[in-house]
Amino acid sequence: IEVCHSICHSVCHYLTPFFSVRSRYLVLAKVEPEFCYFGLNQQYFHKSVMLVTYHKENEFTKGIILNRPTNLFLGDEDFLNEDGEPILKAGGDGENRTENNWRIWFGGDVKSLYSDDDDDTEIICLHSIDTDIARNVSEVLLNNVMMTNYEGAIQIINAGEAEARDFWMFAGYAGWTGGQLLDELNRESWYMVSADSEIVWKELVGQRDEENADPRDAGLKTWSSLMGIIGKEHEADALSESFADLTLKEWAADAILFNSTVGSEEIQEGGSGSVDESAQLRDVLNSFSSAPATLDQMVKLAVNANNGLVGSLLRGSADDRSPFLLSGQSFHKSLLLLIQDDDELTVGVILNHPTTKTRPMTLSDGRTVEIPVRYGGSFGIPGVTDQPTFFLHAKSKLKERSVGEPLRRTDDESSKIWICSEEQVISAIAEGHASHRDFMCIEGLSIWNKVEGEIEGGILGEVIEGKFEFVDPSFTDEIWVTLLAQASLSIDTIDRNCRLASDAWGVAGKEENPFPPCVYGSPGTLLEISDDAL
Repeated sequence: IEVCHSICHSVCHYLTPFFSVRSRYLVLAKVEPEFCYFGLNQQYFHKSVMLVTYHKENEFTKGIILNRPTNLFLGDEDFLNEDGEPILKAGGDGENRTENNWRIWFGGDVKSLYSDDDDDTEIICLHSIDTDIARNVSEVLLNNVMMTNYEGAIQIINAGEAEARDFWMFAGYAGWTGGQLLDELNRESWYMVSADSEIVWKELVGQRDEENADPRDAGLKTWSSLMGIIGKEHEADALSESFADLTLKEWAADAILFNSTVGSEEIQEGGSGSVDESAQLRDVLNSFSSAPATLDQMVKLAVNANNGLVGSLLRGSADDRSPFLLSGQSFHKSLLLLIQDDDELTVGVILNHPTTKTRPMTLSDGRTVEIPVRYGGSFGIPGVTDQPTFFLHAKSKLKERSVGEPLRRTDDESSKIWICSEEQVISAIAEGHASHRDFMCIEGLSIWNKVEGEIEGGILGEVIEGKFEFVDPSFTDEIWVTLLAQASLSIDTIDRNCRLASDAWGVAGKEENPFPPCVYGSPGTLLEISDDAL
């Protein structure tokens, strides 16, 4: 007890000012309740405990996240050399050895478990084995904390000086360019702490030996414990079960919870398995919220070479767990209009996200009208500074006067939404054929690229993956009227706009599950945090 008290007292006095970044220090993520960036992106950094393993001023900084244990165990046959062969079988020392079982920690997003095929996973092993062989193949990070790679760990084991259990194996690391981490420290995004090896091992051993540990706990206890050691326990307690805590747990469920240790029922709920092409086709067809006759009509439209997908309405998935919870949140409960589909890409615009901007227009009689600008997507046209702007309407009187043109040219009434120019909008309003409230102004594009020879590209690939559902054209009028009731975004209108966006989305298909599942270990539901993320 006296030793632990001394250590804690020592660490408290080594909460380091931000004059410089130092290798072999701990960096604790600081939570900003007013703006929780890591709740929306790179959730694995939220409440992370980072050990800085390398730092060279103005060049590069490298660290590993210590508090993201997975339930993944790998055998020696899973570690391959450049030729794709198991490393142990590449040399005589590794042959006929006892098979090792390695538990994996998520160390960071660079060269991680999810790196591209051409970017090998980097393995970093921490240990405290103080022998001649261990020192020869390791780098000392702290007193009694050493770092090696997989090959080094194998040499130590083969010498009879350790077992796989004596190593903490991290896949991947976090990296910062020159000056980047220092900037983040100066913005008070992190706490830099002078690390003590006893504290590091206490936490790592606790993660390894905890009974009934679940990766979805995401190492939050480790972060809270260290925050308490540096005298920030009140800050840690105040931010418990925050929005970002919940999205971190959902990231953990996606990224570091592996199916080998969860029940089959839970795998069906949270995981994704492979499906055959016929099952994919059934999923696509079932995504049309419509009666069989209308479904047949939609399928014919979708595959007709003349009509294609242009003019189709889609909506974001109604699954219990939104596919846009952790990224691409603007597509959660979105309504999407397709305006282009060819061999290279699909282009659409989101309809139900008004922005704070308006488009002022001066009429011929001197009057000025303003149309709310809606966020269509994050992409603009390459080489063009401003995002492209589109004007849409669905007014029968304007169609009769040929104001604009239909997005889909067909003989039936499926093309309910027309696209027009700003000049046509101004003329129609000035001549009394329409009000400015009859038009939508959309800025920006949403783009899905296609891969030659693969049907999974473009928006159809997103539909097959269950991210979007086609909308029956018969719902278009009601959706349109609901969306036109939205106003420019402001503090006063945001709640009503979000409600109308959700109402329009609900018109388009099946209703939400009234009893959605909860986030692991929390009363908060997946639907609630998805809506909060949006």
